[in-house]
Amino acid sequence: MNQHMCSDIVKDNQTGFRWQNIVRAILSGIGGNIVILVFLMTFLHIFETIRFMPWILAFNSALTGYALVDKTGNHRDYLKTISAIAGIISVMVTCGLFAGASVLLFGDLYLATRDIIFFIVIGVVCSEIGSWLAIKYYRG
Repeated sequence: MNQHMCSDIVKDNQTGFRWQNIVRAILSGIGGNIVILVFLMTFLHIFETIRFMPWILAFNSALTGYALVDKTGNHRDYLKTISAIAGIISVMVTCGLFAGASVLLFGDLYLATRDIIFFIVIGVVCSEIGSWLAIKYYRG
């Protein structure tokens, strides 16, 4: 039985990135965004919640980048690209859910195009910073 488990570990290391681990890392960031935004929307007005969105997206995008390195290992060839894509996906899904909720609950879309572009930049930069911090942590 140990020999079978060892062969699975070697197989995982040879294939590089595992898609399930990447999806788990992205979902952890999206889940964190949604939990914090729903919590804030219960106590604050929607305009006040939007003021906190850059900070929430930055923190959870950094968490996503860190989780990518933690779950997939340090693969320098693809890490920057996948980290940037993970940040974009996390922000786009969160903004889409927030926009859908704001239209359904309040009848209006409160996010402008410049807000979404700003949030995407934050997501990419902070996801890269999170993966960089994880590499530094696991290296030394």
